[in-house]
Amino acid sequence: MENMKRCVDWYLPEGDLHVIDLGASDVNGSYRQLMPARVRYTGFDLAPGPGVDVVLDDPYSLPLPDASVDLVLSGQMIEHCAHFWRVFTAISRVLKPGGLAFINAPSAGPIHRYPVDCYRFYPDAYQALADWAGLRLVHCWRDERGPWCDLLGVFQKGGDLQPLTAPPKLAASILREVVHPEPAAEITKGARPYLEVLADLHELVKPGLYAEIGVRRGNSLRLARCEAVAVDPEPALSEALPDRVTLHDCASDDFFFFHGAEAYPRPPDLAFIDGMHLLEFALRDFMNVERLMRRKGVIVIDDVLPNHPVQAERDRQSRVWCGDVWRIVPLLRKHRPDLKLTLFDTAPTGLLVITRLAPANKVLWNGYNRILRDLAAEDATLPPEVLDRSEALEPTRAALAAAISQE
Repeated sequence: MENMKRCVDWYLPEGDLHVIDLGASDVNGSYRQLMPARVRYTGFDLAPGPGVDVVLDDPYSLPLPDASVDLVLSGQMIEHCAHFWRVFTAISRVLKPGGLAFINAPSAGPIHRYPVDCYRFYPDAYQALADWAGLRLVHCWRDERGPWCDLLGVFQKGGDLQPLTAPPKLAASILREVVHPEPAAEITKGARPYLEVLADLHELVKPGLYAEIGVRRGNSLRLARCEAVAVDPEPALSEALPDRVTLHDCASDDFFFFHGAEAYPRPPDLAFIDGMHLLEFALRDFMNVERLMRRKGVIVIDDVLPNHPVQAERDRQSRVWCGDVWRIVPLLRKHRPDLKLTLFDTAPTGLLVITRLAPANKVLWNGYNRILRDLAAEDATLPPEVLDRSEALEPTRAALAAAISQE
């Protein structure tokens, strides 16, 4: 879903569109939810089911006129299709001149018959399929996250669409900072303000390069006395940043996709993650940051200790909001026991300090989809030890020094 959303965000044409989905049965999510209201969406599959508008008698014959469709989507389908190249011929026939196809298929992963599982795909396969069907392969990329390691292809029938080479500018969002009607839902606590603790960490680590995800007004970023690389899609700086700071105004996922290590003159020694307050975003930010860090570097994650259950809701309902970022602590304890994790009782919403980094470790990358699937099935009730901060240390300078010790 994340990968198809990237195709939609980057390449969905303007105007009213007729979009068809090949393999549309909603087994674990439908791409229909990614589409704006201006889209007329038709789902095709071989059997009735949720999300299926048309049941096909022949998987290689679409009951549509030539050149009648603006966009074809197909995700996790062609590996189950015995003669997948014939599907590409059908796609080419129904696409209008200049029309697009977004194709997502695995390049790895276990056998998963539905009812058969025939193939895995690599970038050269998409180029060969484009050549076969008379299409242009505009953009192709392979996701490193397992177990499926999705291969994404954006195809065009003729036309002159060019691949994006830099993060796109996102549409401005309206930041919802409503006050909850229950005063207790807005409480904060903590032994020290988090900015004071971050300042101590800068003094203790003495980074040569500092990385930050989520800048907002720039208060934490201005603590750096060294060169810094920061990312925020909508910074609202309260004052100008020093020249030693490079700020990328884009989403962190896009930043790492297009820039990654190239954006850093050298591996960071200290990183602060305060991005989107949802677990999957925090996890991806940690994964992307860790593999660029120095092995003895320090990563700090904000918003891991909500003060009230309302603050931990995924759908923001209060001014003080952490989302479900707190869940990254048990996640890392389970899947990355090699890391050293230390919680600190900071105001307003706690900090997690992570050391003993392993930039080459692939556990989270290889298991990403399975980890998120398992998390979705788990009870996400806020545990008492998170609310009462019983596992969090007082953020004294001595405790911070012990936390970042590599011994």
